[in-house]
Amino acid sequence: MEVVINNIAAVFLIMGVGFAANKTGMLPEEANKYLSPLLMKITTPCLILANIATREVEEGMWGDIFKALGCFALYFVVFCFLGWVLCTKIMKLDGHEDCGVYMMLFASINNGFIGLPITLAIFGEDALFYMAFFQIVLVLYLFGPGILQINYGEKKTGNTSMLKAILSPVIIAALLGVLLMALGIEMPEMIHKSIETIGSATTPLSMIVIGIQLGTSDFKRIVKNKNLMIESIVKMIFTPLITILLVNWLPISNTIKLVAVFGAAFPSAVAVTPIAQTEGKNTLLSAEGVALTTLMSLVTIPVTAYIATMLYL
Repeated sequence: MEVVINNIAAVFLIMGVGFAANKTGMLPEEANKYLSPLLMKITTPCLILANIATREVEEGMWGDIFKALGCFALYFVVFCFLGWVLCTKIMKLDGHEDCGVYMMLFASINNGFIGLPITLAIFGEDALFYMAFFQIVLVLYLFGPGILQINYGEKKTGNTSMLKAILSPVIIAALLGVLLMALGIEMPEMIHKSIETIGSATTPLSMIVIGIQLGTSDFKRIVKNKNLMIESIVKMIFTPLITILLVNWLPISNTIKLVAVFGAAFPSAVAVTPIAQTEGKNTLLSAEGVALTTLMSLVTIPVTAYIATMLYL
C-alpha cells in the first residue's frame, strides 16, 4: 500500500509543477494548444501500443477482454441512466437548455488525459492493458449515445464526427496493438524501444497539462453554479461507490473490477467541451464542469485507489 501512496503523491506533485508553471507565466494557457495534441496524438498512442503489442496471449485472455468490454459498456449504460435520473428527476432540469450538458458531464470520464497515464503510474501495466479497452468504449459512448445525450430533448440522431473519433491515434494504436498481440508479431527492438520511450513521457506530460488547466480556471465563479456543484459532487463521490456495487457480482477478474472502479473516480471528459461546441451547446458550462471535477479528483482518485487496492489486490 505504501507503494501505491507514493505513486499517487508523485503523480500529483507533477500536476503541481504544471499548476505552478502556469501561475508564474512559464506555461500560459496557450501552451496546452500544443501540449494536448502531443499528448493525445503521439505519446498516449505510443504508451498503449507498447503495452498491448508486447503482451503474450495467455489462456483465457480473450475471454477477459470481451468481459472487460461488456463491463465498461454496462458502466456507461448505468451512468447515462443515473445521470438522467439525477438531472431530470432530482435536480428538476428537464426542459432546461443545459440539461444534456450536465448529463454528459456526469456519465463521461477523463480517461485520455488522466486515466491511462495515472493508471500506469499507480497500478502498472496489467491495469493499463484493460484501461485501454475502457478508452475504446468511452470513445464509442462520447460520439454515439453521448451525442444524443447532450442533445436531450431535441430531435437529433447523431454526429458525423464519430468515425473520425474512432479513427483517432489512440484507438488506432489500441487496435494495432491487439492485432500484433493476436498474431504474435514482435516489433523490431529498435522500433519498440523508440515507441516505449516516447510513451513514457505520457504520465508527466498529462499531469502538466492538467496542472495548466487548473491554473487557468476561475473556481470562484464556478462554485456559484449550484446545479454544477450538485452534479459534480454526486458524480465524484457516489459514482465509484455505485461502481463497486455494480461490478462485485460480475464474473470478471479482480483486475477488470479494479479498472472499472478506479475509472469511476476520474473527472468529466475534456472531450465534452468540443462536443458541446460542435452541437451548439454551453461550452463554458462544459469546461467549468471538467475543471471542477478535475479539482475534486485530487481527492477522489487517491481515496478510490486506496479502496480499490484493498478490495481487489
